[in-house]
Amino acid sequence: MFGTDRMIDALNKDTDVSPEKLLRNVRSAVDEFVGDAEQFDDLTMMCMEYKHGDII
Repeated sequence: MFGTDRMIDALNKDTDVSPEKLLRNVRSAVDEFVGDAEQFDDLTMMCMEYKHGDII
């Protein structure tokens, strides 16, 4: 299994990047882990960016 530790490593690869880049990093890590193995399950990813600020 890819596992939580690998996921955390992929998420922490670049900490100040856009959500799109963050997802590309995770996908790249998954692809590297899988190698030439045939895909047998779905992969769904979602990333949200929280932008805080003053509420008027």
